[in-house]
Amino acid sequence: MFRIGREALRTLLARRGVTFQRTKTWKESTDPDRDAKLDRIEHVLEHFPDRVFAFDEFGPLGIRPTGGTCWAEQGRPDRLPATYHRTHGVTYFHGCYSVGDDTLWGINRRRKGAVNTLAALKSIRAARPTAPRST
Repeated sequence: MFRIGREALRTLLARRGVTFQRTKTWKESTDPDRDAKLDRIEHVLEHFPDRVFAFDEFGPLGIRPTGGTCWAEQGRPDRLPATYHRTHGVTYFHGCYSVGDDTLWGINRRRKGAVNTLAALKSIRAARPTAPRST
């Protein structure tokens, strides 16, 4: 038996195409109509890509400092202030993705609510003013 160092092992594995990776998780749907819904989505994506949009709300977003690392002289590291009080408030992001155009856009709002969500959805309609309505 022989001993090998961590870096030598990493180099050996990298030469063989093996890298250190994290596992990913996902959730399976429990919807009994899942397959029918996916078939409808695939049909629309295939036949009407210029009328397919994805919409999502995200928030609250708060700008805050993020700690990191660096090389520095030995001693006390720089400190970042905690942000217990959001003096400038938070924002909510309403985002939209146009599948046909491969375009992403969105807007930040100070409040999250039905009025702002409806305004964001109306921006999708405004992006396709001449498109016929589908039912």
